[in-house]
Amino acid sequence: MSYIVAIVVLAVVVVIVAYVLGMYFRRREAGERPPSAARPLPKLFISSAEREEQAVINWLLSQAFEQTGVRVAEDKIAYSRIAEAARKAVQELRSQPSTRISLPFLTADASGPKHFEIRLTREVLKELARY
Repeated sequence: MSYIVAIVVLAVVVVIVAYVLGMYFRRREAGERPPSAARPLPKLFISSAEREEQAVINWLLSQAFEQTGVRVAEDKIAYSRIAEAARKAVQELRSQPSTRISLPFLTADASGPKHFEIRLTREVLKELARY
């Protein structure tokens, strides 16, 4: 009788170990990294262009919230559109005194679609990048 209990316990242990090893190798083959390696390291030094872009992105997010009343920073698609518009605006401001940023149908709420349009000048960019 004790042999049967020992065999059942051994079988359960073998099944659990096989399951855990199977999960490990499936994740390894899929190319998943452990959680510690998945996070990028913070940048210690950023270039002035990156600082300008991030300043414009933050400014556009706040201006979009003021115009639309919707927190577009929480919407991945709207955020990526604003980030791309910020990159383009910073590049344009290197050769022009001002640029117009227009993002139709940026987001929507119960009242309908929300459009975003604003003008950015070199002076505003310099002031934003200062901080």
